[in-house]
Amino acid sequence: MAQKDKNFIDKYFNLKNSLLYFALFVLISAISLYYINKIYSQGSNLNVFFSFPTLIISSIFGLLFFYYIFDALRLYFVLKTLRADISFWNVYKLVFINIFISNITPLATGGGFAQVYFLQKKGIPLGKSSAAVIIRTLLSATMLFLSVPLIIFQNQSMLNLLPGNYVFIYLAVFLALYVFIFYLIIFKVRLLMKLIYKFFYFLKSKHLLSKIKFRKIIRYIFKNLKLFSKDLAFFIQGKKIFVFLSFLFTVIFLLSEFSFSYLVIRGLGYDNISFLQILSLQILVVFIMYFAPTPGAAGIAEGGYSLLFARFVDQSDLFPLLFYWRFFSKYIGIFIGIFVFFYLIIRGGIEVEE
Repeated sequence: MAQKDKNFIDKYFNLKNSLLYFALFVLISAISLYYINKIYSQGSNLNVFFSFPTLIISSIFGLLFFYYIFDALRLYFVLKTLRADISFWNVYKLVFINIFISNITPLATGGGFAQVYFLQKKGIPLGKSSAAVIIRTLLSATMLFLSVPLIIFQNQSMLNLLPGNYVFIYLAVFLALYVFIFYLIIFKVRLLMKLIYKFFYFLKSKHLLSKIKFRKIIRYIFKNLKLFSKDLAFFIQGKKIFVFLSFLFTVIFLLSEFSFSYLVIRGLGYDNISFLQILSLQILVVFIMYFAPTPGAAGIAEGGYSLLFARFVDQSDLFPLLFYWRFFSKYIGIFIGIFVFFYLIIRGGIEVEE
């Protein structure tokens, strides 16, 4: 293993911390599933999956196959828009790395760092790889966050299921901050650099940062911030077909992710629930998961999902629905991601191409 790879693992993904977070994810998930099964879903049976119609089972596995492809395609076309030279196969491997690392780090913070790192290993500059990963995340997050107010306005009863009476204020503040930051990065990068300089200069003046450290940090941030800002602006003005495909596959990916619940519910025999109902509930669940501090939103995801879907299925069907939603949308991807991540790190299977 190269020294650079080892330093990266030690800094962000050292084995001890990774195993600790993974164990925490498994523990919280297991406790949540046990609690929901024991208290809310007495008499449920996971074997019910094997009694699903053959068409439903084949549809679920077919969806799973394309789910990962759609996930890869949304990042692939963002990279194509930024004129990054990388094969689809290498982007496809990043899907599983992202799923694995995101689900063993709080607030899913590690997945983006891991993808940026491996993109650099394939020769994609830091600014461009950072821009691609953030744009990919920004596209899906913006679609979800803008959908939440519309869903709640259409279903006023859902307000009672959300914590507090200020959900719209929180959402508005978050979206405004979200948009403002990217406005600064794209259109006012010099102002942003000035604010960053003053912040770190203040730290230096209070002797919280050495002069050498101050210079290194400022030089590093300014260099990559300029590249990052340039690539973000370049994406907006990029080749229209690639921009369109980035948006298209983001939408298709989100729809495929939300379709697992719909297919499982149909397999459980509920034919009177529309896909739009499931779509609305899933968007709310994912919105809640964005703010979950636990690894992989463990506990929060299970609790929020059960709370929202309990009104639509019988008590005995809630646990199978919850388990198979998490199993197909997350657990399988995490399991594959473990092997992909450690294979690429330990075997050195992602060296920079000449």
